[in-house]
Amino acid sequence: MQNKIPLKEIEEIFSHMHANGVNTDTTMLWGYFFTSNKNDKFSQVANELKSKGFDFVEIFQSEGKSYWLHLERKEIHNAKSLYALNEELYSVADKYKIIYDGFDVGNKDKNKPIERNTYVVPEEFKTLDYQKDNYPCLLIGNTAFDKFKHKQEFKYFIKITTPYKKDEKFMLPTDEELENLDGFEYFIEDYLNRNKIKSYYVFRETYKGVRTFYLVTNNKSGATKTLIMIKNSEKQRNFDFKILADTNWSIYNEFIKKTANE
Repeated sequence: MQNKIPLKEIEEIFSHMHANGVNTDTTMLWGYFFTSNKNDKFSQVANELKSKGFDFVEIFQSEGKSYWLHLERKEIHNAKSLYALNEELYSVADKYKIIYDGFDVGNKDKNKPIERNTYVVPEEFKTLDYQKDNYPCLLIGNTAFDKFKHKQEFKYFIKITTPYKKDEKFMLPTDEELENLDGFEYFIEDYLNRNKIKSYYVFRETYKGVRTFYLVTNNKSGATKTLIMIKNSEKQRNFDFKILADTNWSIYNEFIKKTANE
């Protein structure tokens, strides 16, 4: 029995591609590999899978003397569909007493690299809990912006502050208020996006009765108008905002410095 690639591992592969700006909802070139100490069954495998749209690429021998069969097919996959296809290919391999070794993926045009949207920011969140003037201060934010190539364009930091219902001992949000704060942040992000204001969540600080969170955008005017509209509607919780020009990303760098020191 072969060691099969678990669904969770395939899901992690897709998550990694998404985080790196790869749109997996487009047709891509998927390669599939079989291996064996002999290559006498490879032609039968290739012929069987040819009827299902797989194209033969090559048979080659590795330095370790094992033989490899490489097939490919242009198609669209998500994690579950690729997992299901792998199950089929494991069955084919078992039938011919060879090994299905896995897959790779590339641009459907072999002469081009995989297309990436470089405006997609990977998400690598880090949390920090420390004492500030004898009260707990909670920080959480995305530490992956060092990989973002468009910092010069996205130089406007939106600082949003909102007071919250707090306990009297630690001055932190009550459980109900914590849920409301998280929902408010999501609403602001979503509303900006729905109004075509491109923005990214950077980090937040929860301290002594006030939640402060930062977004970064390349559209100061649009963000200002949208936030004023939200504020004036009075349908959301009370909040204030400032939009700060920060070409050097010093606001973000200060956050990184704090998390790095812990």
